[in-house]
Amino acid sequence: MAFVIEGIIIMREKETTIAAVSTPPGSGGISSIKISGADAFAIVSKIFSFRGKFEDIETHRVIYGKILNDDGDTIDEVLVLKMKAPATYTKEDIVEIQCHGNPVIVSKILELIFKRGALPAAPGEFTKRAFMNGRIDLSQAEAVMDVINSATIKSERSAIRQLEGRTGNSIKEIRSKIIELLSHISVTIDYPEYEDEAISLEKAMAEAGEIKTQIEVLVENFDTGKILREGLDVAVIGPPNAGKSTFINKVIGEEKAIVTHIPGTTRDVLEIHFSLKGFPIVLHDTAGIHETDDFIEKIGIEKSYETRDKSQVIVMVLDATRGLDGETRSLIEQTNPAKTIFAINKTDMAHGDDIIRHIGSSKYVKCSFINNDGTDKVLDAVHSFISRPGIEIDSISVTNQRHKMHIDKALDHISDAIEASRSNGFLDLLSIDLTHAAEELGKITGESAGEDIIENIFKNFCVGK
Repeated sequence: MAFVIEGIIIMREKETTIAAVSTPPGSGGISSIKISGADAFAIVSKIFSFRGKFEDIETHRVIYGKILNDDGDTIDEVLVLKMKAPATYTKEDIVEIQCHGNPVIVSKILELIFKRGALPAAPGEFTKRAFMNGRIDLSQAEAVMDVINSATIKSERSAIRQLEGRTGNSIKEIRSKIIELLSHISVTIDYPEYEDEAISLEKAMAEAGEIKTQIEVLVENFDTGKILREGLDVAVIGPPNAGKSTFINKVIGEEKAIVTHIPGTTRDVLEIHFSLKGFPIVLHDTAGIHETDDFIEKIGIEKSYETRDKSQVIVMVLDATRGLDGETRSLIEQTNPAKTIFAINKTDMAHGDDIIRHIGSSKYVKCSFINNDGTDKVLDAVHSFISRPGIEIDSISVTNQRHKMHIDKALDHISDAIEASRSNGFLDLLSIDLTHAAEELGKITGESAGEDIIENIFKNFCVGK
């Protein structure tokens, strides 16, 4: 087993015992030190003092005692959790030491553990061992960091479903159907005398079509799944002084964005993260779009256009008191109406009917943000882009861009297989692309993932996980 730490390749023997702090760095009430490997029990037994013998402690029991240094002096009073393999996170013997969260104490305990034979754990090494030892698949391993980094309840639920193995099980089920189909094709081509196991071209293509449909469902759910994992990007754009920053401040309940009567106050993109009905949202407050000779303002306006184009949803704040002037008309016509919510602001002072007529059938909300009127309606309209009909959040299984890439490739191979067989009428042509499809799906769960894929995943983990 190999790891790359700060550019240096570290080789590990399978029997190596590793240790690391699994709680965040710095001072705190409690810190937890995790030791995993064949020598975990022996190492801790040499530094842990309590009324009894370490070998007599039952597995998965917490024991109170003291950590002693080489001179027999107490470093700290601790709780020790002993967990015997294979019923552990790594499927190896594990000991967790809970001590006071003083960095000096933690450092002294780790020093004792390393002196007695353990090695510092590399980033993600505990989870990598869980994968290598067969406790979890690769998609579950990736979900560990998603659970840790989840920003909302819904994103956490999605990560937990993946951690429970739903993504991996779904992929494995599809992959097993491909392999079963391949086996029937192989028997038909190589051993035609086994008629019971043989399969016709028509039946093979029909089964390949069913597999393709299952993969397409995963692809269709990806966009909403990605929102759960990374958040929905919402660009708040409009002319200067239309009320963009006021809207932002009303949404988050504090004065994050500068609000003045002077046009062009916002000159850079301000990013705000918040939760909307359990979904992570990233609001981008942008510079007011208008004609200007100010060099710095022009840079800010260019960033506004870039943010608008790459965002999934646009909230265009328009000033009802300005009416449909040239800049407002141009801004409306340059923006994709399919992903835009038009917020007609300051309707306490003007109706904005001319703007509404020009917008036509596009989605709009009449607002007065200064009076907090219409803010919730705009947010409801944003939410409607997530909760589309036919998309069940609890059924989403694909949230990871790497998974999506391999699923797309598998779908392409399945499609090529069906098309090639339909055009040429040869069963063996079907098997070539089906094999490639199975390989792509196996890269998601780790069944056919190379060491380069595995290393790239675990290098982004934190130490201690």
